[in-house]
Order: sequence, then C-alpha cells, then structure tokens
Amino acid sequence: MKTKYFLIFLVLLLSVVFHDIVQAQSCLVMEYDADGNRISRQVTTNCIEKREIAEVQETETYEDVDVYPNPNNGMFIIIMQDCVKQEAACYELFDVNGMMLLSGKLHENETEVDVGTVPVGVYLLRIKNGENVISKVIVIN
Repeated sequence: MKTKYFLIFLVLLLSVVFHDIVQAQSCLVMEYDADGNRISRQVTTNCIEKREIAEVQETETYEDVDVYPNPNNGMFIIIMQDCVKQEAACYELFDVNGMMLLSGKLHENETEVDVGTVPVGVYLLRIKNGENVISKVIVIN
C-alpha cells in the first residue's frame, strides 16, 4: 500500500519537475490580418492561449425607426421620428432570396404599408434615409 502512494507521489513530483520538457498536448497557433485572412500557421508545444482582437470601428446607426405590428397580416406602419431628409427617405421590401417585392417613399413620420399580395413568410425591410440604411425583419402571417 505504501509503494502505491510512493509511486503516485513520484509521478506527481516528476511531472512538476519536468513539466517544461514533456508536453502531452500541442497547440495550433494561427495569425490573421485585419481582413480575416490567415497569414501564418504554427504548431507549438507551449499551449498558452493568446487572443488579440483588432480595434472595432463603431458606426452610428439611425435607431429611431419602429415597425408595428410585427408579425402582421399584410399591413404594417413604419414610424420614423426626426427624419433627416424626408424627401429622400424610402423603404424596400425583400424576400429571403433577395428579390425586391415592394418599394416606396416614407411620408412624414408615419407610413402605412400594405403588403396584402405578398405571401406569408419572413421578409427584410430596408429603410433608407439619406446616408443611413436600417434593416428590419418583418414577419407576415
């Protein structure tokens, strides 16, 4: 019984002493450029994980747009507060294949959109207001 504990102690002691020399695991280290392309690949025995995140550029979004009701049954209202360029504000409705089904201009702060001829499904509503573009998912049931 004592030899069993002695062997366990010996193995633990040796693993502490030789942990820099003997590695049971190797790591794959890859480096990427700013566009996400891999520029190098290396297999190492020292498994220290290092993650660097490039600086993220934040862009301002125009969030003062509401679409209700959503889901709807063929009729919804787009509400856009403080429209920057009212004469240039428009909407486009796309299906999941990217085909434009409907488009129109936004009127004042509220615009009612009738999509009664569009089949039931999930659609993408893109709202353009000057240089701002907002996308919303619309469910028609």
